[in-house]
Formats: sequence, structure tokens, C-alpha cells
Amino acid sequence: MPYGQEDQLEEFEGISQWALVWESRAKLISAIIYIFGVISLHTVSFALIAYSFSIFASLVMGISFLTLLKRYLLIAPFVLLMTIPLVFGGGIPLDPDRIAFALLIILKAVTSMTVLTIILETQSVDQFMNSLAHLKVPSIMITVLLLSYRYVFLFLDDIQKMQLALKTRFFNGGISINNLKVYGQLTGALLLKSLDRSEKVFQAMVSRGFNGNLCFGQAHEITRSDLIKTGLSFFIIMLIVAVEIVFFRM
Repeated sequence: MPYGQEDQLEEFEGISQWALVWESRAKLISAIIYIFGVISLHTVSFALIAYSFSIFASLVMGISFLTLLKRYLLIAPFVLLMTIPLVFGGGIPLDPDRIAFALLIILKAVTSMTVLTIILETQSVDQFMNSLAHLKVPSIMITVLLLSYRYVFLFLDDIQKMQLALKTRFFNGGISINNLKVYGQLTGALLLKSLDRSEKVFQAMVSRGFNGNLCFGQAHEITRSDLIKTGLSFFIIMLIVAVEIVFFRM
């Protein structure tokens, strides 16, 4: 999926140049280390500090807070399903320890999503997949990721077409026996259509010589600037983890 220079400029409009030139492998390693560091935190205050650093980095890179909010909305249902029972599971009055643990989960989730947003918003899908390939991630995993990314949009497009077709037939939705039958029929039709499309896509790829392995570009050289950026992010999260261990776990 090659990108022209004009397409890249339009896609990354507003993103800082220093974030775009950060080598993909070094950037991905930094993200993984930072996320694992955040997951290892045990106190709300230090998780909040780690989150603040990730927010600061994303804003400096030119990622708008609105973009971050949209990404947070993607994980909001899952986070709420985990935290609401946790908070109210102890009854009334609410247990402060349960509230603190729920806040810790929320902070870890939004921090991880912020870091993932930085990864996805400062490089193309090709660059991301290339970085995985040159980090020796199994080819089958990269192929599945790439095809999933490509065809999830087609899947959503099929859902939108079905919704439009239902509206033109004055379908009002809601929960009833007849409506549940309609939902079941639509789900079955969507599944069959997806299976049929996947088979056609596979046959088309095989006819073009696809053998299960995708071809990737050459890895870019990791420069001193890339090492400095990666080292800085590593230093920040390790410092946060170390200070928490020294002052709050001993």
C-alpha cells in the first residue's frame, strides 16, 4: 500500500516532524516499554504522573486532544464494565480502596491508549508493519493484522449499508420477537457475506502468487536522535517506577 508524498503530507498534517522521523522500530520499542512500565505501577498518584507525561508527549507531537478523546471512547465500554462492578461491589458506603483501584485501572487504560495513539498517528500502516517485520514478529501475525485492518472497514461499510436498507423499509428497531428475528437474519447474512468475501480474496491473492508471506521494505537506520528519544522515554518510565518502589513499597 504505497503512499505518495502528497498523501503522507495530508495524512500527517499537524504532526511534528521530529515525531514523524522517529524510526518506527525504536518508536515501537519505546511504546512497549512505557506501557509495561505503566502496567507495573501500583499507586494512583504515580499512574497519574505517567499519564501526564504521555499526554504531554502526544500534544507536543501535534496530536489533538480531540483525537485522544475519540480513542478513549473506544475503550470506555470495556473500562466501565471492569470498574463499575468493582466500585459498587462492596455496597454503600463506597470502599475508598475499591475506588482507588478502579481509578488505577482507568489511568492505566487511558495511558496505554494514549501511547498507542502516538504510535498510530505518527506513522503509516506500512511503516508500522515494517517495524514489526524487522523486529522479527512472525509473518503470519503481521499478515493477519494487515488483512484485519484492511477488511474491518469493508465490514463496517456492510453494516452501514444494512442499516440504510432497514431505514428505507421503515424498520424502527427496538427489542421484540419479530425484531430479534430480523437481527438474527441480518447477522447470518453478514456472516455468510464475510465468509464468501474472504474466500474470494484468498483465491485472488493465491492467483497473484501469494504464499502466506508479505514483502516488506528495507529497515531504516536507527540514528543517534532515535536512540535519544527512545532512551528518554525509557528513562522517564523507569524513573517513575523506581521512585514508586523506593517511597511507597518499602
